[in-house]
Amino acid sequence: MKFWHSLAFGAALAGLVSTGAKADALADITASGELKFGLEAQYRPFEFRDESNNIVGYDIDLGTAFAASLGVKAVPVDTNWSTVLESLYSGQFNMILGGMTATEVRYEKVNFSVPYMDAASGLLMTKASGIADFAGLAGKAVGAGAGTPQIDMLTTCAGKAAVAFDGDIQTFDNDALAYEALATGRIAGYSSSIVSLLEASKANPDLVAVPWNCDGAFGGSWTAAAFRKEDDSLRAAFDAFIAAKAASGELEAMQMKWFGQSFVAALPTTAPSW
Repeated sequence: MKFWHSLAFGAALAGLVSTGAKADALADITASGELKFGLEAQYRPFEFRDESNNIVGYDIDLGTAFAASLGVKAVPVDTNWSTVLESLYSGQFNMILGGMTATEVRYEKVNFSVPYMDAASGLLMTKASGIADFAGLAGKAVGAGAGTPQIDMLTTCAGKAAVAFDGDIQTFDNDALAYEALATGRIAGYSSSIVSLLEASKANPDLVAVPWNCDGAFGGSWTAAAFRKEDDSLRAAFDAFIAAKAASGELEAMQMKWFGQSFVAALPTTAPSW
């Protein structure tokens, strides 16, 4: 459940739109024979590197199938998540397909597809800590992924629940580093998407993941692809692709493969907007 925010982005955006973005992204993809989609390959099971250093995951399967529907080759582009929106507008890839959570702040810069995955949040703790919920983090050091919505969620929920953490919220560019920090006691809790945390807890029996939404303060959260504001034809093609895959059962099969359960029935059929 990744998130990006920068006060400097708005100033840089105007120049990038005119110099980096294509007038018709779908036509450009067809002409080049490649669909390039941006992601950060450190977000299992959405995208990660296998033992052969190949990028694999749910988004990779989805991007590969979408590219095939356009008659082109899929090219995942591993990038720095903190600058992923800048990279989109500078033309490094055609779209973002990287486990991105649709948020109001992001919507100021990009348009979203229809959701293709649930992006509900969760908390990860060690079993040995005895912490079972958010209240148990009072007086403890906590962490979240760098630039993710969970930073704001932790801050907001701490205020609502009158919970004081030990120091500032620590941020991690790599989930593996956060899991190490948990194991060594440098942090007592880590927040990210529940599906990624459940994956971590399956791989490490000393960790436990629980769903968390700050007592409903943040409503539903959804994973969606992101597009430059002017790329309506590409976004429409992806929306149609997702609808077709949902109807055929192929989207459910991909989710069963990577998450062990299906989220298709709960997904909204309209794109998030504000």
